[in-house]
Amino acid sequence: MKKNIKYAIALLLAATSALTVAARDVRSLFASEDKGVFMSLPQDTRLDMLDYYAAGQKMKMQNNFGGQAGIDTLAHDYMKISTSASSNVELLMASAKRDTVIYVITTYLLPTADCHIAVYDKEWNELKTGKYIKLPEMQDFIRIPKGDKTKRDDVANEIPFPTMRCHLDPATKSITISPTIEGYMTTETHDAIKGYVANSIAYSLKGTKFKKQ
Repeated sequence: MKKNIKYAIALLLAATSALTVAARDVRSLFASEDKGVFMSLPQDTRLDMLDYYAAGQKMKMQNNFGGQAGIDTLAHDYMKISTSASSNVELLMASAKRDTVIYVITTYLLPTADCHIAVYDKEWNELKTGKYIKLPEMQDFIRIPKGDKTKRDDVANEIPFPTMRCHLDPATKSITISPTIEGYMTTETHDAIKGYVANSIAYSLKGTKFKKQ
């Protein structure tokens, strides 16, 4: 009896050790998520997606809302998933010393692109995003040239929905955030204010945190 208990404990420890090792890449983190981060993709679906991708097939799977989802890109520390016809999710694993965090960037493509960034630890506990990346507000994009009498608030008031798109470059570990305001205003209004709105704000990864360039 004691021998059987010892054997069971040994198996449990081995499994725990294997899981810890496996969690060193983004693939295993995507597979292990169990706290509702991927609500539209149950774990069985995610495992099937990974198996098909490993076999060289970018197979589309049905999500919980009746749409189609599939893996576009998968690397050691980065992956991009089309979660539906109008949304995608990017995962970036960032490590420094003993600290590892996962950036989850969700982009919604309709009616115009908008993004959301969240940060998690390896157990998928959500962390304070502002501790790892200080996301811009629309006011940060508004630039009034010296001598111009246009008021910053007047420009801001013309932007009813401050939507933004995030471009993550896994090769350079950089994020570029750009406003996507033209989809919510007339062409005339957009032409009047676009000269006061910066095209983008760039960030680069330093350890586990993104800093403005």
